[in-house]
Amino acid sequence: MLDSFRKASKSWVAKGLLGLLVISFGAWGIGDFLTGGGDAPPAITVGDTEVSTAALRSEFNREVNALRQRLGSDFTAEQALQLGFLERAIGRVVTEVVQTQTAQDWGMTVPDEVVARTIVANPAFQGSDGTFDRQRFQAILANNSMTEARFTEQIRSDLVRTALMQPVAGGAHAPESMVAALDRYRNETRVGEVVTLAVADAPEPETAPDEETLQALYDDNRAAFTAPEYRAVTAIVLDLDDARPLVSVSDDAVRAEYEARQSDFTTPESRTVEQVLADDAETARAVVEAVRSGASLADAAAEAGAPAPIDMGKVSPDSLPDAQSDAIFALDEGAVSDPVESAFGWHVFQVQAVTAGTVEAFDTVKGEIREELANHEAVDALYELSVDLDDTLGGGATLEQAADTLNLELVTVPAIDRQGRAPDGTPVAAVPQAPAFLNTVFASDPGEQTLMQESDSGYFVLRVDGVTPSAPRPLEDVRAQVEALWTQQRKAETQRARAEAIVAAASEGRTLSGAAEAEGASAPTRLPAVHRDGTAADDDAKAPPRPLIEALFALDPGASRVVETSDAVHVVRLVDVLDTATDDADTRTETRTALNDALGNDLYIQFTDALSRERGVEINRAVIQSAFQ
Repeated sequence: MLDSFRKASKSWVAKGLLGLLVISFGAWGIGDFLTGGGDAPPAITVGDTEVSTAALRSEFNREVNALRQRLGSDFTAEQALQLGFLERAIGRVVTEVVQTQTAQDWGMTVPDEVVARTIVANPAFQGSDGTFDRQRFQAILANNSMTEARFTEQIRSDLVRTALMQPVAGGAHAPESMVAALDRYRNETRVGEVVTLAVADAPEPETAPDEETLQALYDDNRAAFTAPEYRAVTAIVLDLDDARPLVSVSDDAVRAEYEARQSDFTTPESRTVEQVLADDAETARAVVEAVRSGASLADAAAEAGAPAPIDMGKVSPDSLPDAQSDAIFALDEGAVSDPVESAFGWHVFQVQAVTAGTVEAFDTVKGEIREELANHEAVDALYELSVDLDDTLGGGATLEQAADTLNLELVTVPAIDRQGRAPDGTPVAAVPQAPAFLNTVFASDPGEQTLMQESDSGYFVLRVDGVTPSAPRPLEDVRAQVEALWTQQRKAETQRARAEAIVAAASEGRTLSGAAEAEGASAPTRLPAVHRDGTAADDDAKAPPRPLIEALFALDPGASRVVETSDAVHVVRLVDVLDTATDDADTRTETRTALNDALGNDLYIQFTDALSRERGVEINRAVIQSAFQ
């Protein structure tokens, strides 16, 4: 099916419409899950279309899987429910069905050639040379339990919906007065100066805190002095390092793998090619005759009234349609082809250079192949070792007995917290720091031996031997930290008082430099000009801390204020506001694009909402709640 589409995907229609949509592989839609009957009540009804709970669950599961790729494999569906991702799935399902129904009712279709061009252009289906790889395409579909026909129709549905919505969102154009006002606001630049009083530079307090003061400070900051829950754990952890000694790879196996994967070690012949694309055969033949008479390809094209040559770069035999590939790879270096017809017109190819194909020698890659085979066999050996361990534990053995029987390392950890740290704050090196292991530790009851668990690097089984609940550390154990906090606060108060005195003096007419000098502070430092978004106006300058920038954009020119950061107290003064309402085409274009995108998104939402109201949407909360309990 796709091969026939590819032949048709060369038309100007395909080229024009391809830009409307970039498809991300994996978003299959819900078309195959819409209920067509049965007794189960629908989760959602849009017009005459009923959406089953299976369709909704499929969409929700895709959301969860996407989140796991970003947040880790231990992110659960329950967490996704708590964070409101089910509502997002419901919204996407409703939007897709509403838009699909509307497009169908309006008689909108997408030609086969546009579908084919979209699939071929998807980077997920392209090989290392950047061209469509059919084997990769079929493998990805197979891994996702998709047929080519089903995927093709889903792409067609996506394109139809895009064609429906693109004129709505793409038609948003903000008035130039609005663009100018927003551009001025976004790109306003402010210049300031700052006097910085480091807390560490403040004099030490003249008195020490009494016991009552320390106790009150400790009580007010008890959370900062609270030890986390710790658990004592015994575990057996299996990874590839445990399995590699169990495998060996013979020379014959390495040689056989090399022969079987010959294509992996072969770089095919390639050719550097220029082409002229003519509108008709007569013009193309004129170009060919001129080149064969001694003219350059560029001169021949100009003489024949054809477009200038196009540099195709290096091409391989499988990167082009058969007719074009056959013509190019039948030529010697410098030769020109006879005209070749395609859906785009008449091609004339000239080979600029020939790069011979190469094959990596066995001796060059045998080490790499041996390592790959060893790792592959180690994965199998690791699984078999985990089965042996599981069987041994299933027979009633303790972790200690199983480790002794199978000659495995037994890991014992006296105390570990949820972040994988020991009481001294250092990571516990003997256990995996993966969330799966730590989550299991803190989800298990004391004395419970878990089932075999799989992690990113292997397998583990564990037993929680004891629990030390989270509790405030006694004041005596953290006295030094409490005293340090008290000292830090007193020194910060000293610097704050000096900063406030500087602001008061500056507000009475003194320069910031003079006010700082009166308080024994260093002279003000000029701050680099900054934009509202926190970036420096000069690319080579380093922007000041965010709290200082926020102060600059909250002040009137000449005014000052005190700004505190974690290690210093600052006096910030706004020196100047630079009017950036210039004719900078780049910033104006960025602002116009951002504003048009925002307006387009609003129109998209409003249009979809109007279509939803017109068709009627019913969300069966009871059915959904029952299905997702």
